[in-house]
Amino acid sequence: MVRLEGREGGAPSFRSGTGRLFLWSAVSREWVSCPPDEITWLDRRTLSGNEDLTLHRAPRCAGLRHVHHRWELFSRDTTHRIYLAPDAGPAPAAGAGDVQRAACHVLPAAPARYEALPVTLQEGSWLVSVGNWVVRLRLDGPARDRPAAADDEEGLVTQAAETTRRDGTHRPDAAARVRGYFERNATARLAMAYYYQEFILGLPAPQTVPMMSVVIALDLSGEGAVSDYKKLLQGLIWNERGHARDLAGFLLANGLLTAADLDEARRVAADNERNGVCETARRRLRYRPKG
Repeated sequence: MVRLEGREGGAPSFRSGTGRLFLWSAVSREWVSCPPDEITWLDRRTLSGNEDLTLHRAPRCAGLRHVHHRWELFSRDTTHRIYLAPDAGPAPAAGAGDVQRAACHVLPAAPARYEALPVTLQEGSWLVSVGNWVVRLRLDGPARDRPAAADDEEGLVTQAAETTRRDGTHRPDAAARVRGYFERNATARLAMAYYYQEFILGLPAPQTVPMMSVVIALDLSGEGAVSDYKKLLQGLIWNERGHARDLAGFLLANGLLTAADLDEARRVAADNERNGVCETARRRLRYRPKG
């Protein structure tokens, strides 16, 4: 059972255009506001009332924060993966296993002193699983029932411009397009997971795996296979070229590459190495017939 401590004080004030995040307290049996000017830690006390000693204390745990006009779920937890799944609504309380199976985003265990890549929360109801514990969240949309003052209007324009700069001109259905492509092409999904594995693991100053290493590990068709996948994915996501550096962030932020994908890619690579497939690929790639 989820046990959460309630917060003291009134609800924080928000500018128009900023969503309000709430966390369900099983203790007070009500939704409590997450203050936008401080981090709400999903720590040992919040999750288990200090009973589960396998959970970490702040600041070595997952948390919720408000930055750049958006709410983020982030993690500094070096032990547990953090799972985020949509809340299906009134139903028997979901257990940690249910949340993990339904997760659309998975934050990997973070390296010491670093964070995993955060996930931007979208409007709606969510479930977060940490270890054996589950937290319910609700992100409401911006208030629209009061007249907007001139400075509020300016703030909305500024926010919209910032969102455009941050997200670029990606297609509205970009995530769905990539998800559908990965469902049809498991090889592309595993290749990108293997290529971006340091990003998925949240390592400091992550680097991509050399493309030739990906080709050999997963026995891809040729040297340009990874580059071709990258170009195709960029075409599915953006309306113009020049987003190679943004690709990893988009795939991870939208749950299109997860730790589960990396685990699968590494298992395939290990099987290929053990069965001699990688050695055959190395010989094939060393032999380049003259044209």
